[in-house]
Amino acid sequence: MIKGKLFGTFILCMALLVSAIAIPNRAAASRVTPMIVEMEPTGRNSIARIELTNDADRDIAYEVQMMSGEISPEGELTLTPADDQFVVFPPQAIVEGRSQQVFRVQYVGEDALEQSKIFYLSIKQIPVAFQPGQNQVQVVVNFNVLINVVPDGAQPLATIRSAQYVEREISLEGVAEEDRPEVIPIEKGIAIDLGNDGTRYFFAGRSNWSITAKTTAGDDFAMQLSGIEMSRMIGTGVVAPGKNRLFFIPTDAALNNETLSITVDP
Repeated sequence: MIKGKLFGTFILCMALLVSAIAIPNRAAASRVTPMIVEMEPTGRNSIARIELTNDADRDIAYEVQMMSGEISPEGELTLTPADDQFVVFPPQAIVEGRSQQVFRVQYVGEDALEQSKIFYLSIKQIPVAFQPGQNQVQVVVNFNVLINVVPDGAQPLATIRSAQYVEREISLEGVAEEDRPEVIPIEKGIAIDLGNDGTRYFFAGRSNWSITAKTTAGDDFAMQLSGIEMSRMIGTGVVAPGKNRLFFIPTDAALNNETLSITVDP
């Protein structure tokens, strides 16, 4: 089981790992397209093609593996192997410098799905072994391509499970003790528990949000947020069927929670 952190623009899903091994200094980045794929359980649309471009001047070796994805309410991503539900070709490839490689992905799992399922195609660069004594840095780039397998007729249903205006201390998790401020800053906004009671995934960060309330002073409050604005604020925000995600929408206006109303249109 592999665990990781699903950050803001998780739509890219790219982990950058650095190890102390030598490579030529002229090495450049690789690119993968598309980074989000939707497939069907059967038929011609149960096959997808992912293109990896090697922009470096040298050949780079990659290996691929299919993973099943589980996303916690806080955005923690857990990946477990799911190679038995897909056929991927080629499973390994040496991509020549300044060239492309296409990976063919076919779903062969359960065809009578009741709801969509989340998977990831993990493309991992294989580190190159160099002669002892060299002391440079090798940058190893891995990609996780989000793959949703969606049965015919599946639909999302965004549901606000809870929403509350809060004023809370900003989390200092991961901040070194010597870097922590004497006074912990306060953030103000709306803490939202967003669920999906439908049968199809949706992106909270690509949805349109409407928020209305009364302020504690009795004034009207309204906030209309487009998918583009939400993406900048919370990232992609994948919400799987039967799951929920926790989000925070900043606002300086103190709101009366009894009047707070939120709708999300996937």
